[in-house]
This record gives sequence, C-alpha cells and structure tokens, in this order.
Amino acid sequence: MTFERACLQAFFRAGVLAAEELHALRLVAPRYGETDEARLLGLAFAVRAPRLGHAGAELSRVRAAFEAELALRSPEDASSPALPWPEDAAQFRAHVFSSPMVSREPRDPETQDRPFVVVERASSEPLLCTRRMYELQRRIASELVARAGRPFEDSELPDDLDARIASFFRAPGSDDRESFEAARLAARSRLAIVTGGPGTGKTFLVARLLAALHATARTKRPLSVALAAPTGKAAVRMLEALGDALAGVELEPRVRSALHELEARTVHRLLGIGSHGTPRHHAGRPLAADVVVVDEVSMVDLFLMQRLLDATSPDARLVLLGDRDQLASVDAGSVLGDLVRDVLEGRPEATLRGNVAELTRSRRFEDAPEVAAVAAALRGSSDARLDEVLRRMAGEPMVPSRASVIDHLGAPVAPRDGVLPRPSEAELHALAAPYLEGFALRGSRRPSELAPGYAALLARGLDARGAPTEGLRDLALQRAILDAFEGYRVLAAHRRGPCGVEALERALARRVRERLLAEREAGAELPQSGPHWLGRALLVTENAYDVELMNGDIGLVLVDGEGKLTAAFPAPRSETGVRHVALSRLPAHEGAFAMTVHKAQGSQYERVAFVLAGRASPIQTRELVYTAVTRAKDQFAWLGSSDELRDALSRRVVRASALAELLAGR
Repeated sequence: MTFERACLQAFFRAGVLAAEELHALRLVAPRYGETDEARLLGLAFAVRAPRLGHAGAELSRVRAAFEAELALRSPEDASSPALPWPEDAAQFRAHVFSSPMVSREPRDPETQDRPFVVVERASSEPLLCTRRMYELQRRIASELVARAGRPFEDSELPDDLDARIASFFRAPGSDDRESFEAARLAARSRLAIVTGGPGTGKTFLVARLLAALHATARTKRPLSVALAAPTGKAAVRMLEALGDALAGVELEPRVRSALHELEARTVHRLLGIGSHGTPRHHAGRPLAADVVVVDEVSMVDLFLMQRLLDATSPDARLVLLGDRDQLASVDAGSVLGDLVRDVLEGRPEATLRGNVAELTRSRRFEDAPEVAAVAAALRGSSDARLDEVLRRMAGEPMVPSRASVIDHLGAPVAPRDGVLPRPSEAELHALAAPYLEGFALRGSRRPSELAPGYAALLARGLDARGAPTEGLRDLALQRAILDAFEGYRVLAAHRRGPCGVEALERALARRVRERLLAEREAGAELPQSGPHWLGRALLVTENAYDVELMNGDIGLVLVDGEGKLTAAFPAPRSETGVRHVALSRLPAHEGAFAMTVHKAQGSQYERVAFVLAGRASPIQTRELVYTAVTRAKDQFAWLGSSDELRDALSRRVVRASALAELLAGR
C-alpha cells in the first residue's frame, strides 16, 4: 500500500476533508508518534464522520459514498478529482486499526487514553470513532439502560392508576388498545419510547397519561411536567395537539387547570442552553420535573440527547415520542432509530424491549386513503411496495368513483441541453393557486368544504390603491388569514437551483403580490417597509426569547391597530388568537411560501405540494419523500418526473452508529 506524501492535502483539495479535520490530527498525532499518512487518512475519515451525520467511519465505504455523492452533484458542482484511494479496503482498515492512536478494546484501561476507538458490530463492519463520539454514545446507552432497569414498583404507584388510565380509553380490544398499553407502559416506567407515524395517537396517549398522573398524584405539590420538542414550531404544534386531544374529556377542575397551564418549549430552552452552549440544567442541577415529554425525537441528535438525559432526574419519567421513518437529525446520529431498531426487528436480546411501544393505526389520513397508502408503503425497509407508491403518486384513486387526493403536477423541463430543468409557468401557477384562491378539501368526509386562499382573504381588506382598509385591522380577520396560510405549503428537496426553495420563493411571492393587486386600480402598490410588503410570509430561522419567537415560527406581514405594517403570528392561547411583533424586532428570518422538507418537520398542513430537485440528488431519499408526504392531512401534490421519484425512493438515509450495539452490551 503506497501513498504519496501529499495524500492528505489531495483529499483536502477535493473537498473530502475539511481544514479543521486535518488540523485536529496535526495537533494530536505527534503525541503518539503517528506519521504514517495512510493511517492518518483513515483517522481523518473518523474525525470527518460527525460532519456528515455519522457517529464514526466505516472505512470500506468512504470511497463509494463519496463517489456516489459526486456522481449526483449538479453539473456546476461536479468534478472528478484523481485521489489516492487505498486499493484494498480490508488491508487499509487493518492498517488504520494498527495505529498507536487506536484502541481495539475501548474498555481496556491501558488504551483509554487513545483518541480513537474501534467498535465491533455484529451485522456491520467495525466502526472507527473518535474517543469523544464513542464516549458520547456509551454514556447515552449507559444512562438509558440504567433508567430502563428501574421501573416503578407497584408499591410506588397509586392503586387506581391503571383504572384511571383505562377510563380515558374505550373498551379493551378497541382501536385504542395499543394507545392504552403504551400509556400504561409510560406510567409504570422511568423510560418510555413511543414510535409511530403521523396520526397514530402519540399525543393522544400522552394527554391521557398526564391527566391520569395528575388525577392520581400522591404528592402534596402539583405534578411537575416539562414538554419539549427540537424546534419552536414542533413545540407549539405539540401543545396544540395536547389541547385537541383533551377536548371533550371529562376531567376534574384541578386536573384540567394543571393541563391548561402546561407550556411546551424547545429542548434547548428547556435545558437552558444559550448562545454560550453550556446548559443550565445538567446532572448536578437536574430539571425539577416529575415527567419529561419530548416530541419529534427523530430530530434529536446524539449531543442533544446526552444533554437531555443528563438533565432529567433519574427518578423522573422520561417519555420520548417520534416517527422512526422520518428524516434523522441534521447533526450526528439517528438516535430514535437506534433506540428502537432491535425491539422493532424482534431481536430477543433487545435491551429496551420493555420500554418501546409502536403505534400502527393512523387516524390522520382517514379522509385521504391514498396518502395513507403511500405513507404505509414507505415505512420500514421493504422495497416490495414501491410500485404501489408510484401508482398512487401518479394519481390512481383507491375509490374509482372518487378523485384521488394525490396530484402529479407534471415534470420540470430543461430549456436547452446542459441547463437544469425548471418548472413551467403552468406548474408554477398550480403551486401558487392554493395560496391565491384556495382549494377544495377532497377527503371523503368533507368533499364540499373549501379551504380559502390567504391572498384572496387579504385582498378583501385592501382599498383601490392597495392600502389596508379599517377592516384589515380586525384581529378575527387576521386570524382567519393566518389560518388560511397554514392550510397549505410548498416544500422542496433543495434550497438552490431552479426547483429549489430560493427560486420557488421568488416565483410564488411574485404571484401573490400580483393577486393582491389584481382588482386594484392600475399602478396600485402594496405598502412596504424595507423588504417587507403587506402579505409577505415570514419564517423565523433562529430562537429569539425576547420576543418569544422560535426557529420555525411562521407569520405574515399585516397591520397593527394603527394601520402600520407589523409581523402577525398565531397566538392560540390568547383571546384574540393573534400577536404582533414590530418588524424592527424580528429575529433572522426568510420567506415562507416555500420551505425545505427538513424545515417542515413537526408541522402539518391540509395540502402539501412537494417539488423534487429536477435531477438526481443524494439529498432525495425515501425518508425525505415520506416526511414530505406525511406533512399532508387531506391532499398531496408533487412536481417532478417519475424516474426522479423512483430514484429517490430507492435511496435510503444510512447513518453509521454504534449506539444500538452499545445498548445491547455488544
């Protein structure tokens, strides 16, 4: 095995390695006398792994993964660097593992100072991790196993707890049976992991669990409950869903009052993680909560999970909710998938088998069977049902006498060779129409119901010159406009390119402005302040606690009581349902007519339009399509070619991790 001396620099110039990864090795390698460039290359791949979402490096797969991604890059980004890859992958791996910087026995005291660790895995090749990433996964596994091993004894629980939980569900054997069993598991355990697709009842069971715990609490002080989600939008949605789940349930006044006072926060805010990065709550100062419930755990990365576990009292109940088939976290790890993998695959050695509940029956798509069929077919690892997905996505109705709730809007076309495809004017009009005039809800239970277009509602409040009238100051109308906007969203796979968020945002914003001025006098203009014009949609992109706006919050530029432009956001718990934030106080934000699928996690809309990239892309995976599809409650539309969709469905997100093995004690 020979490598040129400039090997590491070649990989740096090709974009495989980053400067900070090489710098880290330069600092550490001399302490261990490591000078072999081949071994240093392998170690650099392990340092690089978290940047790509992995906990460590599978050395035999690094080249194939890089070249596959390179082949899918857009023409302007693609290049074919000649790199000195090792010729024999197995020999390369053995050579790297022989480095004095690598520990083959992570728990051996004599090698615990080595900065790299090899984790043997039963069903995959060994994983090379930095010591930091290994210890992070080991701590998570250790804390979860310890928590799982301490269920509540019968003597610690109220005698009537099971009966109280059962009273909130229908008779045993009904559709609520699996939700009841999951709630009972969470009541009796210090760790409960509940996984299931959208509408399977995760929030439904948590609402009833909390009601039962409050009703049977033995302590003199009220039960302390902490609710959190990875993003502000998901936290708001969680709280709204809890309120919906409790509607119509008979509760004692004190219990209803306690549940009404619950707040949901981002995980970062719950833990007190500020700009400095140090959490206020940790093992030495845990959260003062008897129950900690975290939603959308598929979005939680390894680092955040470890901080959450550290900050949760060993005596508290920790309830983790999520959909394992959704996109994994942006940062390193696929925590939820790793926690439930062995259990859901039926492995008898699964350490957490007594702490995981899977909900399988979705109620969200009862009005949209085609969407339900697509979501069900995309779940799991089987490719057998992909043809069914393609048929449904082509608009084949499940009920021949009724139109499908899935629309194929067409495929973008390249104007000439060598230019990326772009949506046609007709396709852009189809994407914009639900914002402009609305759309008919086509679910079987509400075929004649109309979801109004937010722009049409807003246009009613403008005078002949485009200025807001007195009527537009009415908060009831503003809430109706905000609700109408929340009924529909355009989602895209990419940010850039002709089919990306940035281009779609410009095209949709132009059509909205044209619609707002369509019935006005010639030359009419919309009120504007800097980049903000009346009716502009806003997506907050960072947490701003001073104005109580979270990353993911969505609002519109409307007017305040004096008729001045302001940012209006939904406020479900206020009497008016709307709150205003001065445009000058807005945190970092962007347009919200088009969003990435990642940004839409934790949200749901009556109608969703999903735009593929217009080319093969490593970002387009089955998980991305599944996440886009399951944002829709009533109907789903998509723009792209069938070949591109098939290519996306054949690609899976694979995160290299050792967490499942460490949980099993392997």
